[in-house]
Amino acid sequence: MLDSILFASLPALFSLTLFMSAGLLFLVELMIAKMILPLFGGTPAVWNTCMMFFQAILLAGYGYAHISGTKAELNRQIIIHLAILLAACIVLPIAIPRQWAPSAEGSPIGYILPLLLISVGLPFFGISATAPLLQKWFARTGHPSAGDPYFLYSASNLGSMLALIGYPTLIEPNFRLVAQGRAWAIGYIVVLALTAFCAGVTRKYLPVCVSEDKGNEKSEARACGANDSRLTYKERGWWVLLAFVPSSMMLGVTTFLSTDVAAIPLFWVIPLSLYLLSFIIVFARVPARVHRIMVLLLPISIAALVFANFSDIGIPKWVIFIFHLVNFLFYCMVCHGEVARTRPATKHLTEFYLWISIGGVLGGIFNSLIAPVIFNTVLEYPLILVLGAMLLPVRNRNGLRPLTNWRNILLYLGVPLVFVLLTYWSTAKWHAGSINLSWLSDPMNVKPETLYLTIAYGFLVLFCYGLVFLKKPFLFGIGIASVLLTVVVSKDLKQNVVHRERSFFGVLTVTKDVNSRFMNLSHGTTVHGMQWLNPINRLEPVAYYHLKGPAGQVFSEFKGRKKKSRIAVTGLGTGSLAAYAGPGQEIDFYEIDQTVKKISTNPAYFSFLSECKANWKVILGDARLTMEKAPPHSYGIIILDAFSSDAIPVHLLTKEAVNLYFSKLRKDGVLLIHISNKYVNLAPVLAKLADESGLAGRLCDDEEDDEIGKYGTTWVLLARKETDFGGLSRSNAWKKIESRETVNVWTDDFSNILSVFKW
Repeated sequence: MLDSILFASLPALFSLTLFMSAGLLFLVELMIAKMILPLFGGTPAVWNTCMMFFQAILLAGYGYAHISGTKAELNRQIIIHLAILLAACIVLPIAIPRQWAPSAEGSPIGYILPLLLISVGLPFFGISATAPLLQKWFARTGHPSAGDPYFLYSASNLGSMLALIGYPTLIEPNFRLVAQGRAWAIGYIVVLALTAFCAGVTRKYLPVCVSEDKGNEKSEARACGANDSRLTYKERGWWVLLAFVPSSMMLGVTTFLSTDVAAIPLFWVIPLSLYLLSFIIVFARVPARVHRIMVLLLPISIAALVFANFSDIGIPKWVIFIFHLVNFLFYCMVCHGEVARTRPATKHLTEFYLWISIGGVLGGIFNSLIAPVIFNTVLEYPLILVLGAMLLPVRNRNGLRPLTNWRNILLYLGVPLVFVLLTYWSTAKWHAGSINLSWLSDPMNVKPETLYLTIAYGFLVLFCYGLVFLKKPFLFGIGIASVLLTVVVSKDLKQNVVHRERSFFGVLTVTKDVNSRFMNLSHGTTVHGMQWLNPINRLEPVAYYHLKGPAGQVFSEFKGRKKKSRIAVTGLGTGSLAAYAGPGQEIDFYEIDQTVKKISTNPAYFSFLSECKANWKVILGDARLTMEKAPPHSYGIIILDAFSSDAIPVHLLTKEAVNLYFSKLRKDGVLLIHISNKYVNLAPVLAKLADESGLAGRLCDDEEDDEIGKYGTTWVLLARKETDFGGLSRSNAWKKIESRETVNVWTDDFSNILSVFKW
């Protein structure tokens, strides 16, 4: 009786083991990424590098599983795999040594990869190999479902997705990193025990069959079944390509989200969860029409995304985010649906997963290593959009044929030419002609500009979508590529780009504004500083640092006899704050990106530093790590300027970080923090830190004044006592900072970004 129950429950047992192992696999990705952020700063490139590493180890695990599953007999497979899982216990619980701080020079990739390899490489390798091996073992049992074990892949990906969703919503807000590491170690032991149990029942329920080698099971790990045909290179190449596109696109979407919002696990989780969701659906034996519907919807999604992202008609940012995510999901559904549709017999199961993993690794390598070197802007995302558009929407309608027909040749040459000319005319020339559309826009209660852009881009994407019905391979992708190329180039020309450069930390662009009043420095989509082009007021700080803004008020208060002799600034930008320093003062800029230093110290772009009257220097490296080397109680003012609008380096706002800053401040020193942010309200975090450390705190929320080049900004001022603020403590502009009970103190092993998110 018990034996029959156990036999019937084999799918549940294997599904549970795969579910838990996959959950651990993806929990550790987020956990380890959060652990290393204090060493490498909060940037999307850190996560992309982590993803590349995990994909590479996953490939190694799948490669080992393939070799073991096809070359070793079952007993040897079990012994070797359990030995690997046991050996990985020596690094538990997982932790990151502080002495692994990166050098200030060069790319941090050379530090991140060996750090990950030593700290988490072995357990990740062991668990990653567990999934294909368990499926292979289940296929060797005599259970009726053993003939098609691919449904177990859905259970595995379900565990991964739930782990990803649960981390930022449940685990991160409630458990410190030390507790997370210990809990993960316990979970690892449970998975090891379940894997051993699965191995035991596999041996128990091996079917009775005669293999080709006269029943000698030890010669090869061969499952009972028909002798399936060999895989072709075309099949393998197609699986690699289908895995490459969504893998690369996932990193591209992640970079887009985390650059515009924050480099936090929440925004790394969303694309990866959608990526896994597509695997869950396509391997869950859904009807074939679901895949056909996805193929039909993908071109519509691509056209809608191009319209939403480039039309500039004032679509809210969160709506554009949804367009990107929905389009990404459709790409994954089509690519992974095609992978599932063409999956081989169980004889080739481990090799099948191996080729999928190779495609995933190539996507990670392309985005993390190759693209930052060969592109000076983030081109990999639109390139993959185009590649997917070329390969997928029409593939199943007409096979790929040589271009021997002269009509086809003219068609493939004429489409890009027509779309380039049409795009340029409709987005630039038509508008330049000042066509009056008020007769149509007024009754509709919309601006003429909005109506014009809607018509121009609407017709373009409709024409592109119409190419699908010509049923010619690549034609739709060629049309999309032509539109994107023309739009991007024309927008660049309008921006008046002076210089553009890409580093590990993002894309930096120097531009002149449309009225040639300012030279701007942007990191991604965020302006990080400006300078007047007019020689008369060239050295007057503007934007976030205007004379009439909070920063100007602080420096106005501490001048003359109250002047602070030494100043520290985290975040260099254009060096605008150097304009406030004069003779007899020293100002140290702590900057993590050496490309920012190269741009800000070039007087052809910005001259705040080259014309600064005080002694100044730029210290490269993570601000918190490098500031530890500064003499104690040496600074009169420390300014944190690393939280504006995009990536949020949380490790600069923890209790330990604030203690470090005040250990470097003089007894009457002040800590000035720029917290202007579109998506996160950091004031409650600082209020809680002030309460915890017994500090006085003030907040100034300033309004924008475009006429004088002043941005609306929010600044917080912390000091040991109220009298250290001087006259600012009596200013109506500087109000006492209010605490919030729902926000806990952030530390190096605990932070909760969701508690301060601007919903």
